[in-house]
Amino acid sequence: MHLETLAVHAGRRIEATGDVTPAIHLSSTFERDADGQYSRGFSYSREGNPNRQMLEECLAQLEGGSQALVFASGLAVVTAVVQSLEPGDHIVAPDDVYYCLRKVTGKLFGKWPLSVTYVDMTDLDAVQAAMRPETRVLWLETPSNPLLKVTDLAAIAAIARGTNAITICDGTFATPVCQRPLEYGIDLVTHSTTKYLNGHSDCIGGALIARHDSYLFERCRTAQIHGGLVPSAFDCWLTLRGIATLPWRMRAHGEHALRVARFL
Repeated sequence: MHLETLAVHAGRRIEATGDVTPAIHLSSTFERDADGQYSRGFSYSREGNPNRQMLEECLAQLEGGSQALVFASGLAVVTAVVQSLEPGDHIVAPDDVYYCLRKVTGKLFGKWPLSVTYVDMTDLDAVQAAMRPETRVLWLETPSNPLLKVTDLAAIAAIARGTNAITICDGTFATPVCQRPLEYGIDLVTHSTTKYLNGHSDCIGGALIARHDSYLFERCRTAQIHGGLVPSAFDCWLTLRGIATLPWRMRAHGEHALRVARFL
């Protein structure tokens, strides 16, 4: 299916009532079967919710990934990733990385301890030189926030290949409409769904999408469920609603930006 079709249909399903727009499942708990089991797949909303499941399925398909996790905020994704590392692990990150990543590694997990090397991700020699045997995460943003630097995804993936490092690309600014990092060999993609994916400035959220299974992704799933980093059912519904118009909104953003650039 084309991206426009996926944006409207991926993850959605017609329920028993026949609603073509998904319902909002606000229940915190779900009914057991007579034998005590949960054959319908849901027991407690922190562990799983129909709206969250639909959004995760949609995002995985949009990015061309195998699975996805959604979180209460984009920063909650960063927290889950860092929490999933071991004391002494090393991170390579952009020198103009979103400032809250510095806060999470330096303050929230300052006593872990973790080591972080900040480099210009457009300088591939600098990235290669920053890699260590204990490097576990190679984090990149492209375009970066706030300087809009563009990184060679395939080249970064090649540097990490053959090491113990997992590549994570923050694709918030580009969205799957403009780039799909997993197609260039990146392992994980993260988004602040608050921005373009939702597109209506009415909820906060984050997402992590995997190309394949990994220990880091599964640890992030544990942090999501048992660390309580989950979004509400309503926020998931709002984000899925917003994604339906994502391809058209991104085209409009691009067209308007190009007009301004040509004028300037």
